[in-house]
Amino acid sequence: MAAAKNSQIMQIVTFLATVCLLSVPAYAKYSGGTGEPNDPYQIATAEDLMLLGESPDDYGKHFILTADIDLDPNLPGRKVFNKAVIGCFAGVFDGNGHTISHLTIAGAGCLGLFGALGEGNTRAEVRNLGVVDVNIAGGDYVGGLAGTSNRASVVSQCYSTGSVSGKGYIGGFVGDSHSAVTQCYSTAAVSGDRSSHGIDGGIGGLVGESFGTLTDCYSIGLVTCYSPGSWYRVKSTAGGLVGWNGQFAYAGVVTNCFWDNETSGQSTSNGGMGLTTAEMQSAETFLAWGTCGNENIWTIDDGRDYPRLWWQKMPGAPIAVGATLSSLLTGEGTQDDPYLIYTPDELNLIGLFTCDWDKHYKLMADIDMSGFDGKDGRPPFNIIAPGRLHGFEELYFQGIPFTGLFDGNDHTISHLTVKTIECGGMFGGLGTAGEVRNLGVADVNIVGSAGVGGLVGFNDRGSSVTQCYSTGVVSGVSFVGGLVGYNNRGTVNHCYSADTLAGSASVGGLVGHNRGGTVNQCHGTGAVSSTFWAAGGLVGYNEWGSSVTECYSTGSANGELFVGGLVGVNTWGSSVTQCYSTGPASGESSVGVLIGSNGDANVTNCYSTGTVSGSGRNVGGLAGENWFGSISQCYSIGLVTGVREVGGLLGMNYGTPSGPVTGCFWDIETSGQLTSAGGTGKTTTEMQAASTFLEAGWDFTNEIANGTEDIWWINEGKDYPRLWWQAR
Repeated sequence: MAAAKNSQIMQIVTFLATVCLLSVPAYAKYSGGTGEPNDPYQIATAEDLMLLGESPDDYGKHFILTADIDLDPNLPGRKVFNKAVIGCFAGVFDGNGHTISHLTIAGAGCLGLFGALGEGNTRAEVRNLGVVDVNIAGGDYVGGLAGTSNRASVVSQCYSTGSVSGKGYIGGFVGDSHSAVTQCYSTAAVSGDRSSHGIDGGIGGLVGESFGTLTDCYSIGLVTCYSPGSWYRVKSTAGGLVGWNGQFAYAGVVTNCFWDNETSGQSTSNGGMGLTTAEMQSAETFLAWGTCGNENIWTIDDGRDYPRLWWQKMPGAPIAVGATLSSLLTGEGTQDDPYLIYTPDELNLIGLFTCDWDKHYKLMADIDMSGFDGKDGRPPFNIIAPGRLHGFEELYFQGIPFTGLFDGNDHTISHLTVKTIECGGMFGGLGTAGEVRNLGVADVNIVGSAGVGGLVGFNDRGSSVTQCYSTGVVSGVSFVGGLVGYNNRGTVNHCYSADTLAGSASVGGLVGHNRGGTVNQCHGTGAVSSTFWAAGGLVGYNEWGSSVTECYSTGSANGELFVGGLVGVNTWGSSVTQCYSTGPASGESSVGVLIGSNGDANVTNCYSTGTVSGSGRNVGGLAGENWFGSISQCYSIGLVTGVREVGGLLGMNYGTPSGPVTGCFWDIETSGQLTSAGGTGKTTTEMQAASTFLEAGWDFTNEIANGTEDIWWINEGKDYPRLWWQAR
């Protein structure tokens, strides 16, 4: 009996053991999980993390950090790594609000917690992770989090601290980033020692080189770069936030990002905005980070610390403004129920809400923005749709453009002060279908680098500015306009500017640079000056099929090369039609009262009355030079003085054969010039006789032999011909 009973017990034990063995995996990797999206591998120890690094077959799986991990090489089982802990990762790594600390690496290239994020078209994602007190030194492609990252990958809500050093492509966070980096920061000290030549290999506080997107990020660590015997390249690609921001059309996009220009030791960056330590520790700086669904992601101990991610549990209050503007403004932002703007505070809110830049707005009162000039403790104006320019021959807007409608409702915004790097104005950039209309901006003070306008920095294809004006002062380096800095196939209709303009290249009284765009029935009256080239009383540079129609300018234009009272340079199939200029133009070479240089472009039915002077060559009463272009049915009467190639109508006519100049005249008495490279000289009496122009085929009112458009009219014997639209 006892033997039988023991046998039954053994059978039961064997059965239960079998059941247990069947219910437990034969081998459990890491601290749990299966690596699937709904059951990620659990990384709880340093041993788990190092095992992951040694398991390339798992690099495409899902992982979650379940505890803080210390990789201090002085602890048992740890080490100084000679390569990235994890190689080319193509999975998902969720830090789960934990940190990996004291990572120490001394190796060659592609160094960081991850050597590379993504491979080819594969996607990696890293989120909610802190990499703390790293000490990483190597060659190229070195970052606190990753050496490189591809375009398909995403990094969000992560940070790094410690020190990172190498040669080129060195960043406190990522060495060479092609991915989307959002809501991240670095306090790591960064140093680069680049010994080779070239234009690549940037050194940056957050990212060494960026071809991807950086959004809501910052860096505060010291950035140093040293390269014995190398070219200028090193200093030009060291930046407080980004060392080198791509190149040409492949440049990265940097939005709402900052660096501390005091702690970093860097006053410049290829992206982002440099601020003082006090500004970097002010909640006002980061208000845009607390809108559009991002509320409570960041916290800040205002005036005492930099922003921190909420899961760091640092002292401070959440950065939160509101989910949408509908909770702060009257209206819903639709065409039938637009957001209504009554006060300066309400206007300043718009720049904080990227998710509402496709909405409709209506100004309900005149607004004085002098309380938002960023001086004496007052907050700065939040540019609506700020951004930068990127590209080579054709520039593009880099950022999130405004694609909605802003109706000024015939009101005025006064004393607007904007200080920016690129794409500066009330609006940084208008995108497809974006529109601003019926608005005046008075007494503006706009200062920037490239793409700077009294109202709009960059006006992109499909966007428009209609019945608007600006007065005040606008200054920059290139693409500087009284109303629009860079007009890229956009339209500007029924607008004017009386701004004082100063810049270096492509400076225009209304539009700085017009590429394939339309400027119609507009005028400029302000003084325009350029220290280098392409200064125009209305448009600085008009190219690639652009048109300027029924426009005029009365302000002065002064520069060095290509100075025009109306347009500095008119080229590449562009046209200037039914326009005139009365202001003086002066410069060194290629100076004209209407056009400085007309190249492979058309000027038709235009006139000029202002004086022109040039200290160099190619000076003309209408145009300084014409190369392979066409000038027809135009005249000039202003005084012309110059040194070489000076003409009453045209200073120089280039090309084989020379560009056609047909049906054109100049006043030999008032101009003081008996010769010209094109056109026919006439006396004042002849210039005030209709017959002079009718015989040349000009289309006048009250005649049909030369056409029925009625372009010109004349008070015969008392005045010169005038354009018929002037009588409207």
